[in-house]
Amino acid sequence: MLTAPLRFTPVYQPLIWGGRRMAAWRDDLPDGPIGESWDLADHPRGMSVVAQGPHTGCSLRELTAMYGPALVGDDFTGGDFPLMVKLIDANERLSVQVHPDDALALSLGVGQRGKTECWLMIGDGGELFVGTKPGIDRALFEKAVREQHVADTLHRFHTSDGDFFFLAARTVHAVGRGCLLYEVQQTCDMTFRVDDWGRVGPDGKPRPLHVSESLATIDFSVSSNGPVQAPFVAHPQGGSVRYLADCAYFSVQERRAIRTAGGGAGRCSIVICLSGAGHLTTAGGELTINAMQTLLVPAAAGPWIATAITSELHLLVAQP
Repeated sequence: MLTAPLRFTPVYQPLIWGGRRMAAWRDDLPDGPIGESWDLADHPRGMSVVAQGPHTGCSLRELTAMYGPALVGDDFTGGDFPLMVKLIDANERLSVQVHPDDALALSLGVGQRGKTECWLMIGDGGELFVGTKPGIDRALFEKAVREQHVADTLHRFHTSDGDFFFLAARTVHAVGRGCLLYEVQQTCDMTFRVDDWGRVGPDGKPRPLHVSESLATIDFSVSSNGPVQAPFVAHPQGGSVRYLADCAYFSVQERRAIRTAGGGAGRCSIVICLSGAGHLTTAGGELTINAMQTLLVPAAAGPWIATAITSELHLLVAQP
């Protein structure tokens, strides 16, 4: 049975815009620029595999198929694991891009699910482009694409440690240089690139763009008010909490505590340690958790308790 927390082996994605900052926490980082670590993923391009315990070597897809609601939650009706977690290191700007919502993904024949996502910034000094400026409609945006000044149509933010951004599907955006962030998203890897800053790939050729698909997908009514404004408040199960997101696909909260608890409501919990070190315990087992690591508590494991070893734990907790 799935009564204990699960740890998975990260899947690293070498990307031309990536960096090396993950090496500060990860001793298994491959050579070269690493753009993403897929810490929890049920996807052919980067499948999570259990790293220790009785399910060692079992993929997240196999676990989801075998256990279904016992892994994901009471409302799970089949298919892949619904959420992905990525650690992203942007040494250079990512492309200006957009992701479809569920309905568009189906109508365009690109998948069963769209991509709503959110980002928690780790450290200061990054830049983000999120949503179009007021007054920018499809015609003006298309003109900017032709004239190669798309960035002028987008809201630009200089980010700080702890900034949190929620991006509904169909929001045009770009992660800028200097960003180190955790991303929680729907399980979807469909990206339409509308602009790539004139960059060429490793083969010396420009990467493919998807201008017509992007224009059909972008919701030009979506602007951005910047990072979510959510204060820390006392949590009834210990420590303090910021309630960051609660949408149709996931909830996300940030915790700081010497000891705190969660889970047990018929849903799995994804527990990401941002800093500190401690133990994550359920009725069926316990794992250590350290900075920049992700653990999954299956729904059947019930409530969990996170306890710091020394100073307080700083956690990001997500549930589908």
